[in-house]
Amino acid sequence: MPSSHIVLKEETRMLGAAQIIIGLIHCALGKTWIHLYINQSTSFSTIYLPIVFMSGFPFLASSLYVISGIFAIAAEKKRSPRLLMYAIWMNLNSFGCAIIGLLLIACEIILFLTKDENIQWPHKSGIMLSMYLWVFSTLELILANTVTRWIKKANHHDNNTT
Repeated sequence: MPSSHIVLKEETRMLGAAQIIIGLIHCALGKTWIHLYINQSTSFSTIYLPIVFMSGFPFLASSLYVISGIFAIAAEKKRSPRLLMYAIWMNLNSFGCAIIGLLLIACEIILFLTKDENIQWPHKSGIMLSMYLWVFSTLELILANTVTRWIKKANHHDNNTT
């Protein structure tokens, strides 16, 4: 059966665009963390070292989310079985990355809340950036799950009709 007969929801393209935007937001938050880290190291005696930033999560997640969004858009546009498999694979990677990021952010927030020392504004700014990452990672988790389910359903439908 020709690849144009693959039934895939048109909303997949919009979710792919949302994944790209979330990836760009993660990159912007990572760059904001770099700026915060440089400024606080020159201005304050205590430095807030976020686990998430030090692990490189914002930048790794950014690239994974953008690539999975691109594959989701391409799979909806061209509807080839190979693109469907790549989109599934990349969205599963994004899903896993979002879970790891959520766990890292949860650890960071818990460690921040259990500190007994004086909290300065860079610490509050850093935890606020972590909370933003929490929100966008949760959104990416939901989007990657939805896109993967839709593509698997389209791939399963295509395999049953051939």
